[in-house]
Amino acid sequence: MGDVVLHLPVEANEDVLFGAFVSRFMESRSIEVERLAASSDAPYLMIRSDPALGDAVRVLIFQEHGAASAFSSGWDRERRRGKAA
Repeated sequence: MGDVVLHLPVEANEDVLFGAFVSRFMESRSIEVERLAASSDAPYLMIRSDPALGDAVRVLIFQEHGAASAFSSGWDRERRRGKAA
């Protein structure tokens, strides 16, 4: 299975919100994370920045399309909630 790479916007004032969302997401996926760890040496999720994309973008690498899709849509909802607050 190939990597699924996302480039997601994360403004400087959203760093705490993003970190909290990542923690909740990973906690909610703990069974999937354990299953993948048992069958693969690849991590469930990697997060990095890319200087070429700028400071306001995070690069996320998933092993499963469904997880990437769920994270992307969840982060979009979380950002909208955060901006409305």
